[in-house]
Order: sequence, then structure tokens, then C-alpha cells
Amino acid sequence: MFNNLAEEIKNLNADVKTVANCERAKKLRKKLLCIGLPLAIIGGVGLITCFILFATAGFSAFGNGGFTPRVLIPFALFIPFAILMAVGVAITNLGLKIIITQYTTNLIDETVGNNCSKCGDKIEPSEVFCSKCGTPVKKQCKKCQHINNIKNKYCEKCGEKL
Repeated sequence: MFNNLAEEIKNLNADVKTVANCERAKKLRKKLLCIGLPLAIIGGVGLITCFILFATAGFSAFGNGGFTPRVLIPFALFIPFAILMAVGVAITNLGLKIIITQYTTNLIDETVGNNCSKCGDKIEPSEVFCSKCGTPVKKQCKKCQHINNIKNKYCEKCGEKL
């Protein structure tokens, strides 16, 4: 599952408008969060427990014959719990990137999608040019006269190159 995971997420986010909500993205997001969150929580609780056990061992734990198990066990488990927590946080982070991409795409569409790219003025659906600065906000096809989005390279109606 984890082979080429970063590449898979990058591919899913390539066309964020539609892909962040596709079934593959939902399944991957769910798997990553279901695995990452418990690992991070278990690792964090283990780290805190090891620290508390080590810190409260007292001087008697460093007895005559060296270290006692009261000191050695938390000391030995500290690094594995730290690694477990780091892996859990990294996996959760990857899952959250898919969610954040989805929400930011929706937010950008709602806030920026209907504004002029030059001056930020609100653009009405019927406008071809910005009423404040005159910047073209739509393209008109020379062949069929259809009004297209300014980002389109081809006409939505007839397929002619704009």
C-alpha cells in the first residue's frame, strides 16, 4: 500500500477540482487516516508513558548493580515509540493533504472564480470584459461566437482553437 504513496497523492491532486472527491481519493484518504491516527496516538501515549516512568524512577533505580528494569525498559522503548509516532504523523499528514486540497479547491472556486484576475472586481456571468478595468474575462469563439472561459484553449461548443 505504501509503495509510491507520495506519487499516488500527487497524481490524485493533479486535477484537484474533480479528483479530490473521486472514489480512489476517498478510499486512500480513509486508509491513510485509519492507519496514521492510531499509530500517532499509540506512539505519543507510549512516549509520554516512557518519559513519566523514566522520570519517576528515582535514585533507587540506579542501584548497586547498575540500572534496574524500571529504568531500562522505558529507556529502551522510547525510540521505538518515537518512530511509531513519527510514522503515524507522516501517514496522517498525507491523508490530510488530500482533504485540504479538496477544501481549498472548493474555497478558491467560491471566492476567486467570479472575480477579475487583474483588479479583483466581481464579474457577472454575462460579462466578457471586466466592467472596472476592461480586462477580458471571457473569450468569444470566432467560428460559432460562443462565449468561453478565459482559460479555455478550445471552444466548449465547437472545439475550434481560441
